[in-house]
Amino acid sequence: MNQKLFSELSEIKTTTLDLAWLLLAICFIYLNYGTFNILYGILGFVTVFFIHLFINFHNNYMDYRNSHDEEYREKISTIGINRESLAIVKKWMYGLAIFPLVIGAFLVYQTDWITLMIGIIGVLVGLLYSAGPKPLNSTMFGEIVVAIAISQLIPIAYSYLGLFGSGRFDSSTAISVILVSLPNTFAFFCAELSNGTCDLEADLKNGRNTLVSKVGKANALSLFKASWALAFMLIPILALLKVTPYITLIEVLLYPNIWDDLRPYLKEQVKTKTYPLVIKAVSKFSVTYILLIAVGAIIKLITVKF
Repeated sequence: MNQKLFSELSEIKTTTLDLAWLLLAICFIYLNYGTFNILYGILGFVTVFFIHLFINFHNNYMDYRNSHDEEYREKISTIGINRESLAIVKKWMYGLAIFPLVIGAFLVYQTDWITLMIGIIGVLVGLLYSAGPKPLNSTMFGEIVVAIAISQLIPIAYSYLGLFGSGRFDSSTAISVILVSLPNTFAFFCAELSNGTCDLEADLKNGRNTLVSKVGKANALSLFKASWALAFMLIPILALLKVTPYITLIEVLLYPNIWDDLRPYLKEQVKTKTYPLVIKAVSKFSVTYILLIAVGAIIKLITVKF
């Protein structure tokens, strides 16, 4: 398997999110507790990184194997376009699973059963997305579950590892992490909706009854707009509740720019043409939000020292 095909099947570009969530956890936890176990955090990141690659391989493998549409197999699927052997894809997929198993086992040994449970839930969601008698990507719950798993579960895992041994991670901390991650959750739900609207015809041909197929494309676009509005509305609410630093209010100024990025997608939903614009907007929103929280943490650190 060449490097280009590996990159496409593993969707390695999407793993930058794993690093972004680590930065979010470090800044938020340090902002509120003045400490973070950086070693456990980095090991958690490496584990999540390889789980992400494994899951992406698995999803591409299962989507090809379960597809009923020959056009999808030959002209859309990365495996079909590259005429790659399923046996080779499978070997690479299982090979990637070795790394998170080893590092994850070490982390569980060093921490406790909660780390194990978070890991199991994350892997199960990833596998069930495209496997089983009724994969999540063939139901109306797929978009919601994926958005929550990506934007909530990973930051919670990093936060738990970062605070392990300090005795400070409790239900209140978990709720705070969930709240600070909510804007990203709505933004990523929009990304999942846009993927569903662009793939609607292909999904129907392959027997996938997604949320978009249930509510219709017009309603899905309305839900898309509402979710973006909620993502931005949460920014001042969280700042006023002192969940996030006041500097995150700057994020609201991005709204007109983000909306301009989204206009072409709202006019036509094309996977190769307008879907990347949505991903660009989501990335811009999330990265800016995380960086502003980081700036808030730095400002607090400086003011405390002086």
